Amino acid sequence: MTGKIAVYLFAKVPALGRVKTRMQPTLSIAESLDLHCDLLRLCCDNLAALDSSRFQVELCVTEHSDALVKLACDYGYALQLQKGANLGARMSHAVRQGLRQHSAVVLVGADCPSVNAALLNEISHSLARNKVVMVPALDGGYVALGLTQYAPELFCNIPWGESTVAEETLHRVKQLEWPFECMPAEADIDRPEDLKYLRGRLDRWGDRFKG
Repeated sequence: MTGKIAVYLFAKVPALGRVKTRMQPTLSIAESLDLHCDLLRLCCDNLAALDSSRFQVELCVTEHSDALVKLACDYGYALQLQKGANLGARMSHAVRQGLRQHSAVVLVGADCPSVNAALLNEISHSLARNKVVMVPALDGGYVALGLTQYAPELFCNIPWGESTVAEETLHRVKQLEWPFECMPAEADIDRPEDLKYLRGRLDRWGDRFKG
């Protein structure tokens, strides 16, 4: 086991009609794909500032594609396929395997512009005294989950995609009686109203929000 923290950036393969579908019809199918790709590259940019002596970033994808291979090469990230029948199973597998090699694992999504080196350093410091650190999403999910110990119940039968994901996960952490920290919530970019959070980051998309 290394003393490094593994940061697993979970991402869907960029495929037309299969990503950012909840942005439609505000965005076209082609624009939804472009947004997905822009967000993924922004997340890779953010994580590139991490100290490589303390963190190991890996790109965890649903399928291999030439675009993802190139992206991983551009940033020097390892590329691995997600394994499991659903999101919970895939995250569970990543954490179980990661903790065999690393002191801690942090799962992050590929659609949160606030997940950057500063936030990951905060999570790292908190993991020195907690077994779980969560950064909830404003919509009730979570954008980052750090763990120093594995428990399958944190991923099994969770209502993925619903507004109770973070609440249910923290309930199970409390049942385990593990020390934890829940950090302030951040936005992820799933729906048209979320585009406003891209202002100052990806203005091409942030300016599409008219509210």
